[in-house]
Amino acid sequence: MPSFTPETCPRCQQAFQCGAVGGACDCFTVSLSADLQAQLAAQYPDRCLCMACLRELATPPLEAKDRP
Repeated sequence: MPSFTPETCPRCQQAFQCGAVGGACDCFTVSLSADLQAQLAAQYPDRCLCMACLRELATPPLEAKDRP
């Protein structure tokens, strides 16, 4: 069983555990565009983001016409 080291998300500063080293991280289920992946890699080199931030970034903002 892989050992997880607690990390701090560089975006929101919340503690989380990355499972990527063990090959079973939930982040593998989040779909990010190639442009966003490149932007995040440049902004946070060699760092993982927590699932809450990845989900927020993966959700496109509402267009003005779609807002209530």
